[in-house]
Amino acid sequence: MAFAEKRGNLYRARWRGPSGKLESKPGFPTKRDAENYAKDQEAAIRGGTYVDPRAGQTTLTEWVNRWFPAQDLEPSTLADYRNRIEVRILPAFGDCPLASLTEEAIAVWEMGLVKDGYARSTARAARTLLATILGDAIPRYIQANPAARRRGKGRKGRRRVERLERSEKVWPSPLQALLVAERCAALSGHDAEFVMMVTAAYTGMRWSELSGLAPQDVRDGALNVHWKLYELDGRFYRGRPKDGSVRTLDLPPFLQRLLVDHLRSVPTTRCTCHGTSAQWCDGTSEYAFLGPRGGHHRRSTFSRRVLRPAADGWYPKGRKPAMPVLVDAANHPGILLTPWPAVEPGDPYTPPRGRGRRLIPDETPLASWLPVLRGLTPHGLRHGHQTWMDEADVARAVKTERMGHELPGMQAIYSHISPTMRDHLVTVLERLWSRSLADRARMHPSSTVPIVDRLLAATAR
Repeated sequence: MAFAEKRGNLYRARWRGPSGKLESKPGFPTKRDAENYAKDQEAAIRGGTYVDPRAGQTTLTEWVNRWFPAQDLEPSTLADYRNRIEVRILPAFGDCPLASLTEEAIAVWEMGLVKDGYARSTARAARTLLATILGDAIPRYIQANPAARRRGKGRKGRRRVERLERSEKVWPSPLQALLVAERCAALSGHDAEFVMMVTAAYTGMRWSELSGLAPQDVRDGALNVHWKLYELDGRFYRGRPKDGSVRTLDLPPFLQRLLVDHLRSVPTTRCTCHGTSAQWCDGTSEYAFLGPRGGHHRRSTFSRRVLRPAADGWYPKGRKPAMPVLVDAANHPGILLTPWPAVEPGDPYTPPRGRGRRLIPDETPLASWLPVLRGLTPHGLRHGHQTWMDEADVARAVKTERMGHELPGMQAIYSHISPTMRDHLVTVLERLWSRSLADRARMHPSSTVPIVDRLLAATAR
């Protein structure tokens, strides 16, 4: 029962905490004030909003050390959380008691990250994680979340620009997807990259799902998306697709043939990974798409060496300056030649010398690739697949299932996918492929990429 005790000229409030221990708070000028405060604490205990007076003195570091081990998330998400916590959150607030954190201090910290050179999205992600951490401290340690953003605060114009930038994700047309896939195979020297990129464009699979695709997942007219594989700390983690989006995709006939022929032609589908944990790729599983040496494609490496040059027509800047992709212009898309830096406008041209110069005879007709679609990423192929289905009026339930999403509300209960809907999607994708291949044949009747050359020959016949 709540009561008050006189302590000198002031009164102290007393009440029983959730554990049964007698709690207190001194400093009240009157007995009634002390009793009212104690009764409020008892009401908070009954209502589930009680905050332990001593718990609020727990530092953020102490709370994070309790909170983080209890999180059941994907390893990649945990690694991202750990980086945000150790690099941006704890250096600023690690020694602060939870009860001392204020909205003003957190807002100043977020803006300070931007001033220190971090992108606004990085600063926003750090605050979002801090809000998640503090949200789990309610009500035992704090009563309100000082990191939570109030609805409607912030610059409206900036939010509109950010939404516009997100909506302007680069996505390809069917012909652009075909051209980029052809260039990827030309850069890598293997037909497998062509099949991989076409599969990504015509299924909407995520990069991790494409990497985790197994040969047995290719069925008659369908493709199972049951696993994903992504890189983390130099190793590859094997798990279920994002948000548990396990699904089976309908395949158009051309893609069925491409995948079957590809699996018959590759020397092995067993990767070169080593390990003892089933959670990580240990080299005992088989995969439909592997690198030339039997390893998995690393997304950043593949983007830098293959996809970026194929889409942009330039090798991106890295250890070497950005350079145009040089090819033998007698063929299409051309035989790759040793790249050289581009000449700056107004500077005199100096012929390249050295080992690479001997690889380019004087009579070789040189050319550099024009960009197909600047800024295209593997995820941009997924955006393109969604857009193609939108343009063809594919049923929403089919699109949602194919992209690995869920219909909202009552639509998820009453929407069903009929065989007619599936046949319509397959017909649309087959038609898009035939048109893009015909457009490619009009550009040039042959290709230096063997698989594309065979497809063009079949189209001509």
